[in-house]
Amino acid sequence: MYILAYWERCYITIAHDSELCTLLTPTLTQIDSYRTGVCRFKILYIIVVEVMNEELIAPCGMNCAICSGYLAYHHDVKSKGIRMPYCIGCRPRDKKCAFLKKRCELLISNKVRYCYECSSFPCEGLKHLDNRYRTYFKMSMIENLEYIKNIGIKPFLEKQEEKWKCPKCGEVICCHNGLCFNCSLDGLRQKKQKYRWEDK
Repeated sequence: MYILAYWERCYITIAHDSELCTLLTPTLTQIDSYRTGVCRFKILYIIVVEVMNEELIAPCGMNCAICSGYLAYHHDVKSKGIRMPYCIGCRPRDKKCAFLKKRCELLISNKVRYCYECSSFPCEGLKHLDNRYRTYFKMSMIENLEYIKNIGIKPFLEKQEEKWKCPKCGEVICCHNGLCFNCSLDGLRQKKQKYRWEDK
């Protein structure tokens, strides 16, 4: 998960009572006091944002949180001089899947949430997509779906967070090139094939 923090200064009227001040939360720190009884405090707000989110798991089993399009959008790489397409995730954008949905009546009509709910799972389209991702991107949609079906979505998200965690900064490694879009931007800029793990 990402932990975002920011400070805000505020002014509160409070009695000059040291015992009362000890009751303040650790994120509330007194930095000035005035004769009028107004004390100035510095408040730390902590916002926790889940890196792996159920809404970022596509029907086909793709984890959009590790996709180059989502990571490019999330880190706004265009503003840093890297030209890559943006995507907010398959479910959030709610458009026909470029690989499966436009050919699948069940997905088009939203009759299934995940492809494993289909009697034809895994269909030929999913097998073809899965083979491509196994070959080039070190992941399997079918394995993801089987894990979600048999173990559950929460354990799956925890496993994904551990698997794709950047060892340097703790953020997410991209499945399409093996790079962290937070701490490896220079490597991404220099990479000739942005959708392969190794340049050839």
